[in-house]
Amino acid sequence: MPEVPPVPRTVGAELARPATERGRRAPDGARPVTAPVAVAAYEDIVRTTFSPGGALARAIPDFEARSGQIEMAAAVARVLDRGGVLLAEAGTGTGKTLAYLVPAILKRERVLISTGTKNLQEQIFFKDIPVLREALGVPFTATYMKGRANYVCLHKLDQLSEGTGPSTHDVFLPIIRQWSARTETGDRAELETLPEDLAFWNEVSATADTCLGTECPRYDDCFITKMRQRAAASDVVVVNHHLLCADAAVRQSAYGEVIPAYNRAILDEAHQLEDVATQYFGYSVSTYRLEQLARDVERSLLMMAGDERKRRDEATRIVGRLRDCARTFFNELACAHRGDARVRNEERVRATVDSLAQTAEAAADLTGALDIIESALV
Repeated sequence: MPEVPPVPRTVGAELARPATERGRRAPDGARPVTAPVAVAAYEDIVRTTFSPGGALARAIPDFEARSGQIEMAAAVARVLDRGGVLLAEAGTGTGKTLAYLVPAILKRERVLISTGTKNLQEQIFFKDIPVLREALGVPFTATYMKGRANYVCLHKLDQLSEGTGPSTHDVFLPIIRQWSARTETGDRAELETLPEDLAFWNEVSATADTCLGTECPRYDDCFITKMRQRAAASDVVVVNHHLLCADAAVRQSAYGEVIPAYNRAILDEAHQLEDVATQYFGYSVSTYRLEQLARDVERSLLMMAGDERKRRDEATRIVGRLRDCARTFFNELACAHRGDARVRNEERVRATVDSLAQTAEAAADLTGALDIIESALV
């Protein structure tokens, strides 16, 4: 969880100030300074909310006050109020979601909540937040944000005509078009009957590559635009780790931002963040990519060589060396990880300093083979 800067403002009531500050004399010509005496501190309000007879017990049937949940909620409140970092691990049944949602809402400042899965993201927004809106009696706004591919692009949809494409168009295009006219979010999750792996969705979904921005004729109706506008006006913004990392990557590239600015963040399912962040900020190399590179390079070098036998043989030789070095490197890397039980069931391996040290010679040979390829292409 990123560090949270301390902010003196509290929720519901100001923290009690020393008696010497209350009603202290103001400089001549200035209005008297009055310091309201707090009825309860922010953390106390959070604790009371979870207590027997508190707001949650009154609003949620069969709600039971749990000491672990109360202590976690109080800890979250302290960090939100004073700044700092909190790492919390809670067992099943602790009620951790409510334990961070309640202090986040009562803080009355924008809080970002990021989840590891879209399922939890939707549970928080569609189930937990409506319950808390009724239970807490505190006015607040909330929205959820997903990646572009989850939303339909109205401009793309306008360009498609029924009866002019594959049979899947005839089946799903009318369904999506009718739904697009009545949906408020444009989120494909609303179409529960739509197959998860439907290839046709790629033809109507929003993508950064095809986005026309403010020049789009449907910009004012765009679901991405509306999503960002709602988020900019919300107190609680619920995202997932993929979007969180995508936003960080965009900010790092100085291309703007996806998620509105925030000072406080809560990362649920934080153990999944490392894998997601690695996908966005790490480097990936694979036997498939190197083989694809070898094929492309071989094709290019043979075209450059024409009918010259010597140059064609040389092209075949250096590409063959690239393949051999790549094979040796990945075999040695697999051996370096053979004691890792996770590797047996996964095709992707996160190389470590130790495992790369064991493949140093093979890695150097592979680097040399790539350098030779680069020289041959110049």
